[in-house]
Amino acid sequence: MTWNNPTRQRKFFTVHAEAKEHARRVVGNLREGRREVANANESDLNDLSRARRQLMGIDCSIEQAVKEYAECYHTLAGRSVLGFVQAQMQRMGKLKDGTIAEVAAELIAEKEARGKGSSWVKSLRIFLINKAAKNLTKPILLITPDDLSEFLNSWSGRTRNNYLTFFVLLFNFAKGKYLPAGEPTAAEKLERDVVTPGEVKIWTPEEVKKILGAAEPDELPFFAISMFAGIRTKEITLMDWSQVRPSDDPDESHIEIKAVGSKKQAGRRIVPILPALAAYLRAIKPPKTGRIVPNVNMTPRQFKVAAVAGIKWKHNASRHSFGSYRMAEIKNASHVAEEMGNSPAMVKKHYFQAVTKAEAAKFWAIRPE
Repeated sequence: MTWNNPTRQRKFFTVHAEAKEHARRVVGNLREGRREVANANESDLNDLSRARRQLMGIDCSIEQAVKEYAECYHTLAGRSVLGFVQAQMQRMGKLKDGTIAEVAAELIAEKEARGKGSSWVKSLRIFLINKAAKNLTKPILLITPDDLSEFLNSWSGRTRNNYLTFFVLLFNFAKGKYLPAGEPTAAEKLERDVVTPGEVKIWTPEEVKKILGAAEPDELPFFAISMFAGIRTKEITLMDWSQVRPSDDPDESHIEIKAVGSKKQAGRRIVPILPALAAYLRAIKPPKTGRIVPNVNMTPRQFKVAAVAGIKWKHNASRHSFGSYRMAEIKNASHVAEEMGNSPAMVKKHYFQAVTKAEAAKFWAIRPE
């Protein structure tokens, strides 16, 4: 039996029935335009048959199996595909599949159980669950540095670095359970942006007078403590008047910042009530107990008071003012660091020589009118 093909094959059979069956198949394939199939020799057909048996029980076509193998072969530059898979399986061990959303939920639950600060945990949740998990949906094991870099391109500078820190924390948490232990993670392979520290914004003595003069009676304690004690806004919102302890003895007059209310829960600290703040407390005549702030979120009040005072509100300027004027007054970074709950290095970096001693004298001379 012969037919027209590039090599003009002739096949011989010893059994008549086999010849008829082969001819029937060839004619059928030619009739339907499948010339390559019609030209297949017995070796090709045997290979096809063996390949089909290899895929029995697997939901994959021969074409798909060959396509994926060829792609892997080219990606591995000719190295053994099976050898690579076996090495990867040994490297991964019994790692679980988990998305960023799943791993982040475990991380946040652990941090909350260990008593991590609520505002920090909230920031972690907003970024990892509300932002990252919605954009990076692959298993965390498959996320590459390029994936993270593309996602982080929306931010730059300090913000990008802060978000990268969250990723490093998450990926390190995943080691041993979702990621191989003892290997750099995708997050650790990314470089941080170079951030040049800017000058801190502070209030001039004249601006301080305007702000304190514009504050409503229930707001005045908040602004006076912010200005003349340098206590963080978040810390003040958690404070009770029982923590404010003025005394006729200046050495005993102080404010107690409890560990549970301090930033990063760094621990309890004592902040002195300096003469300027003591004068305002005498004018305020605070109660023995009760909340100090009228609202937990003082941001709207800050903007409103600044507007009434005819100036633009500067973020964190009250605390920065305290640090700058206090350093100019006593020139002791360690002492100021203890009062502010910062490190001496941070205090010296931001507040050393920020203002003159004459400007500091004007600031500390402010009194209620």
